[in-house]
Amino acid sequence: MEKPTSSMKAKLYGFVLLVMALVMAYICAVMYKVAVRESGKYQAMANSQQFKTMTVAANRGTIYDSNGQVLAQSVTVYTVYVDPLTFQSQVREQNENEDLLPEERVDYEREIINALTSNLPVTDSEVREKLYKNNRYQVIARDVDKITAEAIMTPLTDLGIISVGAAPTAKRYYPNNDLAANVIGHLHYDGYGIYGLESYYDDYLTGVDGKIITAIDAYGREIQYRYKQSYDAQDGDSIYTNIDTTIQYYTEKALKAGVESNRAKEKGCAIVMEAKTGKILAMATEPDYDLNNPTEIYDVNQAELLAGILTEQGEDAYLEARSNAWNLQWTNKAISSLYYPGSVFKVVTGSAALEERAISPLTDTFYCNGSVTVVKGVPPIHCWTSSGGHGTQNFVQAMTNSCNPAFIAIGQKLGAKAFTDYFKAFGLTEKTGIDLPAETDSIYVPYSRMTTLDLATSSFGQANKITPLQMITAYAAVVNGGYLVTPYVVNKIVDADGNIVKQFEPTIKRQVISEDTSSIMRDTLETVVTMNQGSNVYIQGYNIGGKSGTSQKLDLKGGDSLYVSSYCAFYPAEDPEIIMLVMIDQPSAGRYYGSAVAAPVVSEVFQEILPYLGYYAEYSEEDLETLDVNVPDVINAKVDSAKETLSALGLEYDVVGDGEKVVRQVPSTGNSMPKGCKVVLYTEDDTEPEYVYVPDLTGKTLEYANKKLASLGLNLKPLGGAARKSGATCSGVMNYKEEYVEVGTIIETYFIVNDETG
Repeated sequence: MEKPTSSMKAKLYGFVLLVMALVMAYICAVMYKVAVRESGKYQAMANSQQFKTMTVAANRGTIYDSNGQVLAQSVTVYTVYVDPLTFQSQVREQNENEDLLPEERVDYEREIINALTSNLPVTDSEVREKLYKNNRYQVIARDVDKITAEAIMTPLTDLGIISVGAAPTAKRYYPNNDLAANVIGHLHYDGYGIYGLESYYDDYLTGVDGKIITAIDAYGREIQYRYKQSYDAQDGDSIYTNIDTTIQYYTEKALKAGVESNRAKEKGCAIVMEAKTGKILAMATEPDYDLNNPTEIYDVNQAELLAGILTEQGEDAYLEARSNAWNLQWTNKAISSLYYPGSVFKVVTGSAALEERAISPLTDTFYCNGSVTVVKGVPPIHCWTSSGGHGTQNFVQAMTNSCNPAFIAIGQKLGAKAFTDYFKAFGLTEKTGIDLPAETDSIYVPYSRMTTLDLATSSFGQANKITPLQMITAYAAVVNGGYLVTPYVVNKIVDADGNIVKQFEPTIKRQVISEDTSSIMRDTLETVVTMNQGSNVYIQGYNIGGKSGTSQKLDLKGGDSLYVSSYCAFYPAEDPEIIMLVMIDQPSAGRYYGSAVAAPVVSEVFQEILPYLGYYAEYSEEDLETLDVNVPDVINAKVDSAKETLSALGLEYDVVGDGEKVVRQVPSTGNSMPKGCKVVLYTEDDTEPEYVYVPDLTGKTLEYANKKLASLGLNLKPLGGAARKSGATCSGVMNYKEEYVEVGTIIETYFIVNDETG
């Protein structure tokens, strides 16, 4: 073999040196990358093995009503979890410790399973499976209350078991369930607000989570009192709303009854607002939903529809339909749904015409023969009445009669340019700016495209689509002196220490009409309600102003037979403080006029909330003669004395038995009924009462109902604004219907005037 030459050795040494240099360069590059460029990454990996971080959830701010009553709050609940690697290391460490006596050993698995299964709805196998996972965190149960969490942790802690934990977290709780649901909104499962105030004020309500960082040993156990850092959670701000839960309750109660009794195919909504400030005192959508369980479908019609889709079309179609149903359920109809306002809008047309002096309220008259031809070749526009028209009317009469031909004439006198200018001035071409999400903007005919026919239909509220909130805001401007205000729900925002972060005040955008015009409109609308005491919103002793609306959904197929019923009223008529609008979409029980469907809802709410707000009835001498009387207690009184007491109150009586004293009476004291009704006086204890069958009076006149019930020995107590008007008919809402009751019982039933008057 040939010996290597010096040249060959030099080349070999050079090659070896080059390889070593390359290897060293590579090692240096890797070290630079690990130690410098990616140091953060590897430091984080090291920390994840050496430190344990626990998040301390911040409490979300509380939502209050105007009186400080809680509407939404965060409560502390616990997430119970196991740490499989810590569990396994404890078991392994114990098994390796030969010095432990049998009585000192702990059956970790059995103790953990017993503690969890005896307090939580989990099985042995479920817990066992999670204990042997290859990670540090397995959730056993969420939203566990404090008592249950303590019942789990106390015995385990006593045994030195550190692989089970109960981490505190915040859960949103709504103590009133569905009250003001569509205003408050709820949280996404990720914890942020969706819909309502929860969404709009999410940045304020959301707090900043805290952290607890502790060092852990090789087995994952916490090293006590060493390398521990805490970062306190910062709770979110709280908001105080203008919503009054009492007013909200009565509003929802009456609206729900109105939606159900009129069998509305779509939702209804109601708004109660301060006319001068825009403060929202109540806002309701019915059917609504339970904020504590928002994913359940509460609308019976929607639930049945979903069940059918699942059966007939399969799961994919069902999931899509359910998502749409959720969106519909959670939507606030008062601010997110557009509708043709109908005759309620006549207050805008009328006030604009008065302000522009296009008409005179005293001298101008408007003729109605039942229809009017606006454009040749186009079918005439009819008035709601089928009796041949309203004849010659002045402005107040035209408003009271809700006459379409009259307001077409008023719109023509005003002109398209002025009409569209006032439509804009009343805020109907823009969102109101309320502090709630998902407010919808209007759809309207601009001046550049407005035809003669458009002006005619716009004049009585059948051409432009607006939201109920836009309508009540414009209506408020008509009657509050002409000022367009911005409606708002929240009064103030307060931090966790009670400091005011933000205070909200009424905002006046502009004055649309003069106080003189507004005064004329207030008087006119009060007359609409009080004329002949026939309005369904009339309340004895209260001077209320109001206007009904009935519109057709002409943009839908078959819309000429689909109606939206509404009513807007205010009190006091001479100086409005409270204004309320009710809208019920697609009533299907036979009635559809706003004065018959929506007005009774307003009347019911006003009867409850006006005394609550400190407004009490003021009766005239004529009113006092017709007021109901309270049934006195005459039990144990001598018969003659009882007769005298009842007669003095204007009540009649019927004595049953031959005893000297009254031993029982029907109706009992505490009830009220009209004068002329009869009280049955029993004078012997063993007298068997007589029962009679209560007929269904739906559609029957007041006169008929009175005679029929009197013939059966029953007392009629008519309810509703039109309860004393001749020709009013029973709405079907009765406290007793088609059942047996004792003779002398008071039968309460609502009466209405089923037309568009008012």
